[in-house]
Amino acid sequence: MFNEDFYPTPTPVIERMLQGFSLNGRTILEPSAGKGNIVDFCIASGATLLACEKNLDLQKIVASKCKVIASDFLNVSSSDISHINMIVMNPPFTADEKHISHAWKIAPA
Repeated sequence: MFNEDFYPTPTPVIERMLQGFSLNGRTILEPSAGKGNIVDFCIASGATLLACEKNLDLQKIVASKCKVIASDFLNVSSSDISHINMIVMNPPFTADEKHISHAWKIAPA
């Protein structure tokens, strides 16, 4: 639809990913937000969201839901997200290892 990496995360998958985590009052980064399925779920659970999204059309959609801090997550530094509590993502399939490695590198302890 938008590109080869656009795969919206279904709600049952998000529920499973976050089972056992309390999101209320947390600040969460969604590094490849797409149209915002994970963003929507986390906000509905009481979290504050920050997001990144490369695709400009999708970025406009997600910017209506939360603050977009960057287009390309791989350009985000640890100082940009030092205040977050969690990173929750469904990384783009063509760059999944890069996104996961970068998240581990910059995530607060």
